[in-house]
Amino acid sequence: MALIQIDGISGTGKTTLAEELTRRGYNAVDSDATFGYFGNPETGDPTSQEIQANWIWDLDKVKELARLSSEEIIFICGGAMNQDRVRNLFSRRFTLVIDDETMKQRLLNRTNNHFGKNPDDLARQLEWNRGTVVYAKSIGSIVIDATKPIEEVADVILKQVDPSSVTVE
Repeated sequence: MALIQIDGISGTGKTTLAEELTRRGYNAVDSDATFGYFGNPETGDPTSQEIQANWIWDLDKVKELARLSSEEIIFICGGAMNQDRVRNLFSRRFTLVIDDETMKQRLLNRTNNHFGKNPDDLARQLEWNRGTVVYAKSIGSIVIDATKPIEEVADVILKQVDPSSVTVE
């Protein structure tokens, strides 16, 4: 199995990286669109309470993708509050990190979703950002500087996953 997770706080570039990896011919999944929904983090039951703590993955869908993907590399770009329940399915995990100023700029100016524009959401993301590197290392995730252009971020990850896939120009 070769499921690889690319995680990070909101605004670090997970969706953009999924698009870049797909453009390069890799199978990359935007987990928000594929597995994500608002649900009870303990039971998985859907909820109408649309708060960050209730953003979870449909774990059966993640497990099914892992079962079907025994031969190829599949990048799962994103995260959810219950993702650690399927941590064992990933052969490698990466965490995208950015500085606070970059996070503010990206969240306040992005057009693909509204999360982070609310001052309370932005403040929480900035607070979580302070502990991202320590947390990522504690779970064995490889920390990636995502302030660089997305092509460079993809190259850094691909060199660690499949060194033959990256050509130096």
